[in-house]
Amino acid sequence: MRQKNPNRKIQARRRGQALIESALVLIVAISTIIAILDFSQLMFTHQLLVERTRNALRWGMIHEWDGTGDAIAGMVMYGKPAGGTGLGVLGLTRSNVRVVFTPGTAANPNDARLTVAIVDYDYRFFTPFIAGKFRNNFAVVESSPYTYLD
Repeated sequence: MRQKNPNRKIQARRRGQALIESALVLIVAISTIIAILDFSQLMFTHQLLVERTRNALRWGMIHEWDGTGDAIAGMVMYGKPAGGTGLGVLGLTRSNVRVVFTPGTAANPNDARLTVAIVDYDYRFFTPFIAGKFRNNFAVVESSPYTYLD
């Protein structure tokens, strides 16, 4: 007659417990990694938009105002004042780029101001099943005194 091993039941329970613990830790670890990817992508997108807006504002400060702001919008969207065709960087359209020139007053013509903003931009996430996208009404706003001299 064969003798039963009492440790066999204990070992089976331990294996099951280890499997459950591993699954729980894996869920938390994967969720954390996905959250890091989403946040990193959001920060990368925002910093790219800020850099494009600042470069366009700098370019607009040293060039004569064209009356429409299309050249500055082209700098934001395509990296060149002549512009391009189709969507700009990260899916920007002309309606996403707002360029406002505020002329100086008669008393102080040096109060002219140039503002470049990215508006109504849809941030898209790595994980569409968590958030998908969200719209930022004023993603980036940069403004500076207008310093162009003839």
